[in-house]
Amino acid sequence: MLAYAFDEHPLFRLAFPKAASRSMILQTLFTTVLKDAIRFGRVEVACSHKIVGMLIWYPPACYPMSKSRILRLLPHYARLVAVSPVGLMKLFRAQTTLNGFRPKEPHCHGYFLGGRQGERVGTVLAKCLLNEADDKGWPIYLETQERRSANLYARLGFKMLQDGIETLPGGPLTWTMWRAPRVSTQPF
Repeated sequence: MLAYAFDEHPLFRLAFPKAASRSMILQTLFTTVLKDAIRFGRVEVACSHKIVGMLIWYPPACYPMSKSRILRLLPHYARLVAVSPVGLMKLFRAQTTLNGFRPKEPHCHGYFLGGRQGERVGTVLAKCLLNEADDKGWPIYLETQERRSANLYARLGFKMLQDGIETLPGGPLTWTMWRAPRVSTQPF
């Protein structure tokens, strides 16, 4: 589902320009991401007779990945390197740049949110994260290369941290955003 949702994503198109191989690479990449997120993060799924949307996020102190987690996933990453070493290096470079902008204070990390075209599940899935983060008093940080996604997150209470930074020369712009936890006003 995520490989399908992100197939036309600007950063992935830049890293893996050939459509035929991009689909296979993204399936391997998202399988690897899910293996880690199921164990150390959270995976929210929207269904309508089939999976129509998915959100991967990490609670505070669970992202970025530790060296031991990266080593555990090394066989999966090795497959990606074998298929597209240049593309993987582009993703690594973009991520390294973004790591320099990530806030130092503990926070949830919104990693991937994707859905099938027309299903309109992004807000529903995002609210799963927002509700849990608010309940636990956690701020949320995320990055997006889609301006329309930045607009969605702004409507959900996120504030812009970096307004369209370039993480790769000639690459898509990235918006970084932050949302402080909301205090519940409901009586106990």
